Amino acid sequence: MPALAEVLRGLYGSWRLLLLDRHGVLAFDGTRQAALRSFWVALLSLPLAVAANAIPIVGVDVPRHGVSIALLDSTLSWLLPLIVIYALVRWYGRGERYWLLLTALNWSQVPQGLLGLLATGLFAVAALLVAPDQLQGEPTATALTGLVLQQLGLLVYLGAIFYEWFVAWTTLEAGIALPTAAVLFDLVIGYGIGYGIDQLLLALAPVAHGA
Repeated sequence: MPALAEVLRGLYGSWRLLLLDRHGVLAFDGTRQAALRSFWVALLSLPLAVAANAIPIVGVDVPRHGVSIALLDSTLSWLLPLIVIYALVRWYGRGERYWLLLTALNWSQVPQGLLGLLATGLFAVAALLVAPDQLQGEPTATALTGLVLQQLGLLVYLGAIFYEWFVAWTTLEAGIALPTAAVLFDLVIGYGIGYGIDQLLLALAPVAHGA
């Protein structure tokens, strides 16, 4: 388990990177041991992901799972891309930078989790304000407010993706292509895991009801 000073440095570094300060990477130790210790950030980041999953969004058909399934989804979506990114970074010839990348990505899960929670909250409030019948004819002030919140939620979501890219770009120091590919792999794998879990639960639902 990392010492309190290391935890504070990790959170500080992730915060500076969120502000697009490249010097934030100096707060991280690029050794393998520090990278492995950084997985303790799950104690802070996974609850944020579970909380975002628990927020219902009116009118949006997004499955809301229990805590155990949400934790499984968040954990797999976090860990599996790191394996693929490791192979990608090694293939690109930047393997010596992977442990620094891993450390920074892990600590960045806290700001990303907060951004994800904020985006989900904005989408949820927007869905309450923007009813389908309010979009017919002259929009009301409530509907316009909902549309503004919806766009803000989208900007926050895109900001979280750019933040992850900035972390990868800063730590890898390998141009634009490698961090872009790493983030795309992360997004695709995360979506695939979520979709696969949803389909598995749908397939098992009739069996559970039949039992």
